[in-house]
Amino acid sequence: MLGPHIDLDELRSFVEVGASLSFVHAAERLGISASTATRRVQRLEKALGVALLIRSTREVALSAAGQRFLPRAKQVLATLSAAVQDLEDSERVRSLHLTLASLPTVTGNLLPEIIRRFRIRWPHIFLRVIECGAREVLGRVRDGTADFGFTFEDPHSRTGEHWPQLAFQKVVDDPYCLIVPAAHPLAESEDVRWRDLKPYATIAAGPNSGNMKLLRSKLQGLDWLSDTVYEIDHLTTSLGMVEAGLGIAVVPLSSVPIGKPGGVVMRPLTEPSVHRTLGLFRRRDQALGDAARQFLAIAQAVPHISPRLE
Repeated sequence: MLGPHIDLDELRSFVEVGASLSFVHAAERLGISASTATRRVQRLEKALGVALLIRSTREVALSAAGQRFLPRAKQVLATLSAAVQDLEDSERVRSLHLTLASLPTVTGNLLPEIIRRFRIRWPHIFLRVIECGAREVLGRVRDGTADFGFTFEDPHSRTGEHWPQLAFQKVVDDPYCLIVPAAHPLAESEDVRWRDLKPYATIAAGPNSGNMKLLRSKLQGLDWLSDTVYEIDHLTTSLGMVEAGLGIAVVPLSSVPIGKPGGVVMRPLTEPSVHRTLGLFRRRDQALGDAARQFLAIAQAVPHISPRLE
């Protein structure tokens, strides 16, 4: 409705009749009967409280009010048509683009195979990957600058500002593991208990990072973190520091590159085993296009990280 008593069909009918000065010709262009076109124009005149057309048995003419109203009615329809076309064009462009915000730790091992399989099915889709921290990943999905956010499900986020607007689809469980220099005493064990880490200098993310919050939540009451800690912003930094012999590091398995640095080994961490749940966040109120649905399906179907803890 354009107003309380006017709809677009009535306006279109008047514009066609006003342009051709014929109900028959107008009806043919609109794909309706002449009687339907007549009733629509009559309803419009009644709503406006003025006669727009002068009718006789031989001809149809515009009244003075109709002459003034016709160009503006055409302008309204043209503006609306342009707005609809612009929206359709933007949606068409959006359907050919897919933007993914992702943790840097995910882009090394998990994402390449997902993208490879996606490109086989959708080679024409422009795919952009934005690497950022967990908080920014959620923020980009929430504000619409990313279609998906690839990060871990933080139990604390369920009560945060982002959660009510976002839906989460699990992709894989990502176990935490230990990285140590090959000559380190802990490298001699096939698996390592969390409490065994206490005596050794540890390279860890800051206390406000999502990963550290998750570990503290999962390991409540367990005294495992050394008093000597190197604090880092990005987990991938820890690999080089361990290789340099500066300490040991606890990292998600997905963050360890396939060709991991020489001189280091990985060991499972037990008692308890701890993992984070990686997956894709998206807006609840945004319908997924065909390409986005396919990307989600591929992400959930691809065989993912398997423990390579040797």
